[in-house]
Amino acid sequence: MDTISLTIPAQPEYLQVVRLIAAGLAARVGFTVDEIEDLRIAVDELSAYLTGSQGRDGDLDIRFVLEDARLKIDGTGDLAPGQKVRTELTDMSRMILQTVVDTASLEQRDGKPCFSLSKAKHQA
Repeated sequence: MDTISLTIPAQPEYLQVVRLIAAGLAARVGFTVDEIEDLRIAVDELSAYLTGSQGRDGDLDIRFVLEDARLKIDGTGDLAPGQKVRTELTDMSRMILQTVVDTASLEQRDGKPCFSLSKAKHQA
């Protein structure tokens, strides 16, 4: 099991770094091009809840865990006090996530907004 941790400003323009790392790790495990794109979609969808469209004051702590043919990604918003973050998925987000990853969640943990997702490489 390999774990990679990353902290970025809670600004949408930094999410491409998260997508790139996710894609690189997925490629390392042997995901197909379509599986990698699905993972990037899920990372975008969930991270956007934490950053909002205009960004937020604070950071996002992202953790990538590689286990055999599975990639798990957890994100936690370490945001300035008083910032409201929606932690309930919309019906559209839920539908997208169910289509592209194996598991996905968005919640409050210890007063911080968090997401978690996982995807396993398809076995041919």
